[in-house]
Amino acid sequence: MNYWIIALPREDMEHCINVGTIGLNSKQSMGSIEPGDQIVCCVTKEKPWKITGLGEATSSFYVDDKPIFKKPGGFWYRFDFKILAKQLEIDFQALVKDFSFVTNPAFWPVYFKGSIKRITEDDWAMIRRHCPAELSSDT
Repeated sequence: MNYWIIALPREDMEHCINVGTIGLNSKQSMGSIEPGDQIVCCVTKEKPWKITGLGEATSSFYVDDKPIFKKPGGFWYRFDFKILAKQLEIDFQALVKDFSFVTNPAFWPVYFKGSIKRITEDDWAMIRRHCPAELSSDT
């Protein structure tokens, strides 16, 4: 199992959650996504960034040109997911210094270029510790 952070503006993230599909304009790491992988939904373009949901991939990466997204552009590189916990508002930026892959917290946004980032199981566990108690055994 792998763990991923998907970082999108709130409107786009909410739409992806509603349609159950994440779509990006470039493949990047998406080719490694498999059913059962755990997903962190992170909202960008706000201060501070927020973790707004946790999910699970329900498909592998695929390419599809069916127009399901609001914004123009293909967003052809996709995977399906289900949301396991939503309406979270966890301060993402407060957690940045604890992520194993962020070696220079002063420049943390560069680690999220491209909207998707694989994280470690330890990073996932750290995020889960910041979730409300009722979610601690759900995923």
